[in-house]
Amino acid sequence: MSTTLSSAPAATSPPSKRTRFSVYIPLALLAAAIAIAGFWRSYFGALFSGRSQAEWLLHLHAAVFMGWIALVGFQAYLAMRGRIALHKKIGRFGMAYGALLVVVGLGFALILFTRRVAELGPENITRGPLLSPITDMFVFSVFLAGAWIMRARPELHRRFILLATTTLLIAAVGRTSGGTASVAARDVIPFLIVWLSPVWLAMLYDWVKHRTVHGVYVFGGLLLVALRYRQLIRETDTWIATIRAFAHWVAKHLL
Repeated sequence: MSTTLSSAPAATSPPSKRTRFSVYIPLALLAAAIAIAGFWRSYFGALFSGRSQAEWLLHLHAAVFMGWIALVGFQAYLAMRGRIALHKKIGRFGMAYGALLVVVGLGFALILFTRRVAELGPENITRGPLLSPITDMFVFSVFLAGAWIMRARPELHRRFILLATTTLLIAAVGRTSGGTASVAARDVIPFLIVWLSPVWLAMLYDWVKHRTVHGVYVFGGLLLVALRYRQLIRETDTWIATIRAFAHWVAKHLL
C-alpha cells in the first residue's frame, strides 16, 4: 500500500484535485461485506446489537483484521484523489500493520490450540485447528511481501494488496458454507465463486479496460485455489504426527 494507482507527482507538487474511479474502493467494500456477513451469526450480529459476550481476544482479532480492510479502502481513496505523498506515508505503516496482522492471527490460533490441549489432553489431539491459520497467514505473507517488493510498480503492488485482502476472507466464507473440509467439486466451486469474488471482479475489470488479465491475478488466483484444498494436508500422516508432537510440547512447556 505504499505505492499509487497512478504516477506520483513531485514531492513539492500540491495534491491533485482530479478524482479518478478506483475499482479498489468498491472491492474493499465488498471484502468488508463478505467478512461481516460470514461472521454475522457468530460475532457481528451480537456486537452490533449490544449483546456480545465475546472475550477481549476475539474483539482484538476482529478489530485488527477489519482494520486491514478499512486501511486498504482508505489507501485506495487517497490514491484516487491524488494524495500520493500521504498515501506513501501511510503505506509504510500499512506494511507494518500487515506484519502485525500475521502475528495476531498466529498468536490467536496458538491460544485456541493451547486451550484445546488443556481441555482434551495432548494424546487426544489428532489434527487440531492450526493448519488453517498457518496456511492463511503464509499465503497472506506471500502477497504482502509481493506488495512490498513491488511498491514502486503500482500496477503490481495494488494487485498483490487485493490478493492479500481476499486471502483473509476464507474463514468468513467458511462460516457460511460449512467450512473447508470438503474437497468435492460441488462444495469447492460455490466456495471459490464467493470467496474469490473480489479477484474475479478485478480480473473482469482488467479485461474490460485492458483486454487482458494481469499475470499477478493468475498467479495469485492459482495460489488461493490451492489454499482451498489445504484439507488434503490435514489428512496426511505427517501432519497428524506433527500436530500431536506439538500438542505434547505445548502441554509440557505452556500448561
